[in-house]
Formats: sequence, structure tokens, C-alpha cells
Amino acid sequence: MYTPDQVRAAEQPLLARLGEKLMLSAAFAVAVECARLLDHHPYGKRVLVLAGSGGNGGDVLYAAEELERRGAHITVWQTSTGLHHAYRRPEEPTAAAAARADLIIDGVVGIGASGGLRGEAAQAASIIAEHATCPVVAVDIPSGVDPMTGVPGDSYIRATSTVTFGGLKPVHVLGWEYCGDVVLRGLGIDEELARMDPWGYSVDRVENWPRPGADSNKYTDGVVGIYAGSVAYPGAAVLCVEGAVRATSPMVRYLGPCVTKVIRAVPEVVAGEGRVQALVIGPGCSEDDTQLAEQLRSNLPLVIDATSLTRVAESEELRELVRRRTAFTVLTPHTGEFARFGVATPEELARELDVCVLLKGRVTQVVSEGERYLIEAGSSWAATAGSGDVLSGVIGAAVAYEPSAVMVAMAARVHADAAALCNGPVPAHLIAEALTLVVSQAVAR
Repeated sequence: MYTPDQVRAAEQPLLARLGEKLMLSAAFAVAVECARLLDHHPYGKRVLVLAGSGGNGGDVLYAAEELERRGAHITVWQTSTGLHHAYRRPEEPTAAAAARADLIIDGVVGIGASGGLRGEAAQAASIIAEHATCPVVAVDIPSGVDPMTGVPGDSYIRATSTVTFGGLKPVHVLGWEYCGDVVLRGLGIDEELARMDPWGYSVDRVENWPRPGADSNKYTDGVVGIYAGSVAYPGAAVLCVEGAVRATSPMVRYLGPCVTKVIRAVPEVVAGEGRVQALVIGPGCSEDDTQLAEQLRSNLPLVIDATSLTRVAESEELRELVRRRTAFTVLTPHTGEFARFGVATPEELARELDVCVLLKGRVTQVVSEGERYLIEAGSSWAATAGSGDVLSGVIGAAVAYEPSAVMVAMAARVHADAAALCNGPVPAHLIAEALTLVVSQAVAR
């Protein structure tokens, strides 16, 4: 993913060399996507074009010309003063035009815009939201949705499909629900962007997941130790352990108080102290800080979740122990837990405590120093009790193999794919069961 500034910088040499030809290429890509949504038969279809004054306005006007050559009937709404070129006389926006359109093309604003739509553009957005029933194709971003945060303003246009160029922008993942299907076209901009450091990465598939080799045994590729569960929450221990056991082949050690229940549910686990390459602490644990402080003083990679995460947020002494750690450390808050840290973004928390932050959500964010990964789950079925305990086990197993932000991101992708495989309302233990198939498919690619 790249920022708007990076994309504009990548466009400059191509614009200098190609001029309008670059815009024509972008417009043709938009027209092709429009034709696809019209079942490849634009002839006789009514296409409503929202044209602003910038480059996106030019893109949609050229796309309209292409669709008109294919027999479409075009209506243009001018949403700001001045069009890129005089394709046709703009028409006044009406509810009837929106209601009878077979397709709408959104070229109101581009990636340089911020905030909601205003004036004529806001009026058009309101009319479309109320009266239009057809697909909407956005150029680069849905107008009125912030290109960096994916958050819509008070007035915006929701797209069925978004055609973008060169590389993904943060909005295409963070604002997935407003972008619809994202169609990426290079146009040569991708070659320029490839020379830049990206803002972040969208993790849409599992890669380089641990796979046993010819000489592997239960101790190779990372053993994870799990401190989880309590008298009140034994299920958290079971789910966390099961997530770790199903995520990778090496041994999993259980170090908490719910030994009998854990072994009954997951007989593969080994109970008791022993050598491990990473630790997980927190799911379903009591609020006793003794064990947490001990693990914070260790030199092992550590995944901190749930109760232990809350204790770190509330205790300056524990925060200081986190700051002093030299080993890889992962914090895994959901939005409520994250709010307790008193920072605005996961980047701030990662810098303050020198940790890797996994902020859970429909779009999970994994942020570490100089690294950023976004994982769009594809559904919210994983928003269920115990799902986070399973995820902690998966992360722990991944970090035992390789303590890195990218492995944390891959763990989140594995977990999201397991939830999606269940395809509906799903208890957390079924997400854990689905991990086996997800991992086997990932390593087979």
C-alpha cells in the first residue's frame, strides 16, 4: 500500500512523458470495469457520470466517451466548477436520473481530497444514496472517504467497485466497506512505486508458514509455552492451547492452572515447565501480576493478551518492564483494550513501548517499528467469545518459529481464513478446528 503523496510522485515522470495518454489509459481501465458490471453489453444502458474538476473528473469523462462509443447513453453531472474537458454540456442532478441509471461513475474527487463532500457534490451524493439502485464505480477512491484512514465524512459515495492505479492505498483495506471490489491497474505507475518503500502491506494470503522438513521433530521450528486460564475461565486455556497445537507441528507446553481440563480437551499438549522459544500469557488469567512480571523479565519472545494486556495498560510498573524488554514482544488488544493505553493509533503504542501491536478488528492492524500490515478478514464471524484466545495461540506458535511482525500478520491471516471457512455464525472452538485445513492448504501452495 502507498500513500497519496507517493502515488502522485510516481505519476509525475509518466505524466511528463505521456501527458494525456496516461489519463486515457486510466479512463479505458475504468470503462472496461464499467462494461463488466453491465455484463459486457453497454449498448443502450444509461450511465450517470459524476465529474469533478480534477484528474478524476477527466478520467470519468474519457471513460464516458469510450462507453458512448459502445452505445451507452451518458448523463454528466458537474459537481464542481470547471471540467477537465468539455465532453458534453453538464446536466442538472435529479433524483429521476439517479433512479433510472444502470450504472454510476464516481469521479468527484481523487486521492488528494480529505473530509466529506460539500456543495453540489454533497447534493449529488445524497440523491444517489436515496434513489440509485445500480452499481457505482469509483475512480481511485470513493469520493468523501479519507484516502489514508478509510473513514467517510458526513457526505460520501459508497462504491460497488473501485478502480485504482499503481498500488493500493490505505483506504482500499481500511475502508473496504465503502470501496467494494478493488480493481488494481498498473499503467506503468507500479514500476515507479516499486522503487519506493511502501506505507504498508495488505496480507491477503498465507505465505512462508512453518512446514516441517525432512529432519524435523517436535522440538524443531519452535515450541511455545502458554500461560492461560483460571478457575473462572478454563475455556480460555483450552482454546488458546488448541489454536497453538493446530497452527504448527511442534510441541506446545501448557504452563497454567487448568492442566486436567486442558489435557482432556487437547491430549497432544505437554504440561509443565521445559524449554520453549516463545511464551503466551493472558487469556483467561487471574489479575495476579506475579507471573506476568516474571515473564516480562524473561528474554523470550512474549505474546501478551487479554487480562495481562489490561494489567499492562493499568500499571506503569508493568509498562516499564515492557519497555525494558529486549526480546520480541506482541500486544494483542481489541479496540476496548487498546483505548485503555491512552494513545490514538497502534503506531504510537508500538513506539512508546517498543513492541509489535496487533489491533484486532474486521481489519486487523499489525504495527511494529518501520512495519505495517493490514489483514482484512472478509467477514466478522470471528467477533465471538473465545476467538481471541485461539488467535493468541496461533500467534504464539508463529512467534516461536520466527519472532517477527510479518509472522504475527500471517497468524492473523490464518485465523481470519479459519473463521471464513466456517462460513457463518461459529463458536471459537470450530475456528480452532478449521485451522488444520487452512494451514494445510497454505503450505501446499
